[in-house]
Amino acid sequence: MLYALLNKHPQVALMFEADLMCLRPMFLKPSNSLYWPERWNLRNDALRRHGLTPEDVRHASPNFVSAFTATHQLFAMRRGASIWGDKSPFYFDRLNQMADDFPDARFIILWRDPEDTANAVLRAAAAGSAHFSRRGAILRELLGYEVLKKECDRLFSRGLPVCQINYEDLVSETRLVMQKVCEFLEIPYCESVSHLEGADRSAIYVGKFHSLIRRNEIVPGRRPRLTNAAQHQRIGGYIEFWHRVYGENWPSRDNAAADHVRPPHLLRRIIDRTSYRALRGWDQITRIGFALAPITLLNWHRRRHQLPVQQVNSTAHASHSPQKTELTSAAR
Repeated sequence: MLYALLNKHPQVALMFEADLMCLRPMFLKPSNSLYWPERWNLRNDALRRHGLTPEDVRHASPNFVSAFTATHQLFAMRRGASIWGDKSPFYFDRLNQMADDFPDARFIILWRDPEDTANAVLRAAAAGSAHFSRRGAILRELLGYEVLKKECDRLFSRGLPVCQINYEDLVSETRLVMQKVCEFLEIPYCESVSHLEGADRSAIYVGKFHSLIRRNEIVPGRRPRLTNAAQHQRIGGYIEFWHRVYGENWPSRDNAAADHVRPPHLLRRIIDRTSYRALRGWDQITRIGFALAPITLLNWHRRRHQLPVQQVNSTAHASHSPQKTELTSAAR
């Protein structure tokens, strides 16, 4: 929703989950330099979804920063915007790496209630999302929440510009939140960014779990709870644990799951963290494999399995400079 609202501003043009960072290893292999746009398109139709072709961006130097910059700037230029970037759930654990690559960037981090995030995962899985139907999807989101917190704190410690907002505030006090975002990006506030009517959703993946963003009204309030008792207790326990570690203000205290529960004991946390690292390790292996596999094999695999455009449901963080903005997301 933040992506759709912010992109209504005439000075802003963010890409939707282009996720080029996830294919960064492909720039380590010289032979990939000729085909990096095609490989990127094969992964998630990023260029096609944004009205671009491989030939539009092939002139960029075959390295990550140049390719990222050239593509996102071209998309913004064609829309007459000066602020460019990406909204993605996959940058939550690499914000500081992005800051190293783009030292003038600004980051908008959108927090969401952890149990509401788990419910969103379950709704997306029920609606047919292969991504959120994976084993360990809720654990990935839950422990990734703290990873995002650590990344955010490190950005602050480096003195980098960061704007933090809550999803619950965005849906209930949309105008005030968007005024804050515009002030952070140093652009004039315009009323159009406070409602979804007329928003461009053409780059957003098609899926039932994106149905709300395709409506013109913003729907406030909590959705029905889908987590079972064990998941509810587990999430609440981690919220209580994080309050003891980070203080009462993070995560937000208006979370029913955090009431009258005990934090997870040390052994439970060790087991969960080990599982999380194994899951994230496997995610990284698959991305490296896609980034380095022969492109003929990827074309064959796409045709054989008729791979759909990757469908992901997430919320956001962002970065910007007067010439560029990276909007990233962690669905937290």
